[in-house]
Amino acid sequence: MSIGSLGAGSGMDLEALVDKLVSAQRDAKVRIYQDKINEYEAELSALGKVSLAIEDFKSISQALNNEDLFTKRNAFINQEEGQESIAITTDNTAGNGSYSIAVEQLARGSRVMSATGTFSSSDEVITNQDAILTFQAGSNEFSIDVPADTTLSELRNLINSSEDNFGVSANLVDDGNGNLFYTVTSSIQGAGNSLAISSELASIEVDDSADASIEDVVEVYSGLTIDSVSTEGLFAGMYTPVGDESSNAIITVDGIQVTNDTNVFEDTVAGLSIEALEVSDGAKKVEISFDQQTVQQTIEEFIVAYNDLAYTFKENSAKGEVLNGNSLLRNLKNSLVNELTSTRSDAGDFTTIFDLGVKLGSDGILSFDSYKFEEAIKSGYADVAALFSGDGGLAESLENVLSSYTGAAGMTNALKDSIRSSISTTEDSLENYEERMIRYEESLRDKFTGLDSRLAGMNAQGNYLNSVLAKM
Repeated sequence: MSIGSLGAGSGMDLEALVDKLVSAQRDAKVRIYQDKINEYEAELSALGKVSLAIEDFKSISQALNNEDLFTKRNAFINQEEGQESIAITTDNTAGNGSYSIAVEQLARGSRVMSATGTFSSSDEVITNQDAILTFQAGSNEFSIDVPADTTLSELRNLINSSEDNFGVSANLVDDGNGNLFYTVTSSIQGAGNSLAISSELASIEVDDSADASIEDVVEVYSGLTIDSVSTEGLFAGMYTPVGDESSNAIITVDGIQVTNDTNVFEDTVAGLSIEALEVSDGAKKVEISFDQQTVQQTIEEFIVAYNDLAYTFKENSAKGEVLNGNSLLRNLKNSLVNELTSTRSDAGDFTTIFDLGVKLGSDGILSFDSYKFEEAIKSGYADVAALFSGDGGLAESLENVLSSYTGAAGMTNALKDSIRSSISTTEDSLENYEERMIRYEESLRDKFTGLDSRLAGMNAQGNYLNSVLAKM
């Protein structure tokens, strides 16, 4: 509303009169528009809740339509928590049954070290000429360049930071008695893969004249201490302590001894991956069976998701609610109930979910009898999979129903788009009406401004006549 001095000339409250006239014309109509927008937004919000519940139920239905769920195996190992000696993962090809597995030896890498008295300080220079060190364990190999005057500490850093390092780690250990031990470990496991370190000089100058003696040559080589950090060569200073050689892992499966160059046995038993963790104090019993617990958990999640959807339907379509009488919800609810109660003729002993302990109450809510489910699943586990998954299974049928309601082209999104369009149209209408009210107010102000001016003139004339008459 404009603010002015309307009525100042006539002395009448024309400003208030304009406001009342505009309000009488505007307010009721604006409330109608705003109430309509609020109704649309409430409907859109309710549909959002319904859409989310539909998506959740569709997701769990898809999980039930996965045949891997029903063919997945579970491995139970009779071992105490915190004292595990083996870990087992399974795939769907594993056979159900029992195994007796013991870990006799773990696979490990190797370690080499310097002899006592070889080094006493990390600052000792290990070569007075440019050299090359090569590290080899099995088929793995890498080399590093060692510049002249490299210290033991610098060599450690060169090894550990090499980009080609396949799993070698160098360390320095001080025993506190003046002895510094240089150790190098390799992570490459398996018998015959112990670490070997060889050295060579990038260049060497030896007097090759006829006067050079063997002693002269030996003196030159013995002055080059690069061999002190090698396991090979005439002056090699590194050795492999007894027991620090690389070794295979050894397990027994049902009394059959099996060796492997790592602690993970992939092909020993079909469908099983066996990891040796610690040497065991005897054989551990392993039971391989279908993962019934996960199947039951998924079915229970299915029931929860369905009930959440049913509650959402009820809350938003009850009498007085914004979706009351909505045909989309009514048709979907009927379709879902029809699929849940339909008989599956190709599912074996179980033709409906009610054969598995599921019940449908008069209020449309599902419940679950876990005892009846466990008894049913013992008698025909394969038929449970046929009931839920695969062609013609319940999960696929439910997915087909739900798919027409979900996704960008689904009916719920189409309805939401329609409501959004109605909101936009109503907002445009409200905006246009507000603009008309502005023009209406302006026209009133124009009329009342003229009236105010005429009344002001008449008041002036009256005052003049009164003053003249008063003088007569």
